[in-house]
Amino acid sequence: MLLASSAVATAAATVTGTAGLTAVASTSALVHSVDSSPTTAAASADTTAAPTSTPTATTAAPTATPATTVTPATTAEPTATATATDAGPAGSNAVGAAQAPTPLAASTASAQGGVTASALAERFRAYLAGRPGSTSVALYDAATGETVVSSSATTRTGWETASTVKLDILAALLSKTGASGQLTASQTALAKKMISISDNASATSLWNQAGGSTGMNAFYQRLGMRATTAGAGGKWGLTKTTASDQLAVLRAVAYPNTTLSAAARVTAKSLLDSVITSQRWGLTAGVPSGVAVEIKNGWLPYDGGWVINSLAHVHGNGRDYVMAAYTRDSASESTGIATVEGLSRIAWAAGTVRG
Repeated sequence: MLLASSAVATAAATVTGTAGLTAVASTSALVHSVDSSPTTAAASADTTAAPTSTPTATTAAPTATPATTVTPATTAEPTATATATDAGPAGSNAVGAAQAPTPLAASTASAQGGVTASALAERFRAYLAGRPGSTSVALYDAATGETVVSSSATTRTGWETASTVKLDILAALLSKTGASGQLTASQTALAKKMISISDNASATSLWNQAGGSTGMNAFYQRLGMRATTAGAGGKWGLTKTTASDQLAVLRAVAYPNTTLSAAARVTAKSLLDSVITSQRWGLTAGVPSGVAVEIKNGWLPYDGGWVINSLAHVHGNGRDYVMAAYTRDSASESTGIATVEGLSRIAWAAGTVRG
């Protein structure tokens, strides 16, 4: 498996061994609609239209108190897919196929102190108890090999990926490039648009080239993402997944493994670094400006609420971790973004995660 076993926390949150990759900075939000080209800010599922105004953190009354569990091992998460275009200017197989990254030397640990995996899980749980909707969050600390997974939902088993699945699509295609790690010229052009401006038409083309839902499910199985299911009927944005499952993709992109070559990881990082400023919200919140963050976000008005997700690889200032946050049922786009950014601030402020 690509995922490494994580230490077991003893609080009310799940500590597992997966990893995530992305980084985000807060700015204006975009609207996506399923299976269509970018539309207006009122677009439906997963298609990105022109960004709306800069989201403000709206805090809704908490729903049910999040229940979290502490368990060793890797947590797979179901996913759903939706086809859509995320173009917006301004404004997941057996993990055994990939080796787990070796924890960084202790000397690289954050000077900020640190926190135990169980303590961080509890901080996430307590925070989510006061947030609306349902949320799945996971973090893998490369300095210690610890993974923390928590959720505000006690019954939900999957979250729609929206446009974060575009990172999965990219990783699936790169896994077929061998040591060269290079996509074809046409694939590169499409991947650039798919990642940098979250273009949905490009994602649809590359999804098909990756083998559609069949090909993507095979990729997910290869990474051991047992809780992730590719969206059917070309609706890649409705792929169902969990934050812990997405750590597998993030770790494959961020750290040495047998699924993606070193060159492929360089290609992925370069594309993630090209994400436009207006889409760098989320898991970049609370992270100092000098720290590198590779990120891919997803947003989608769906099922009467908002799906707001963020994937990031945060590294610098003695820290190196990948993180995934998936939210559903927020009353507004800004509320979902505020939830994700609150988790990001907690993660950075906590420091290195210990066993």
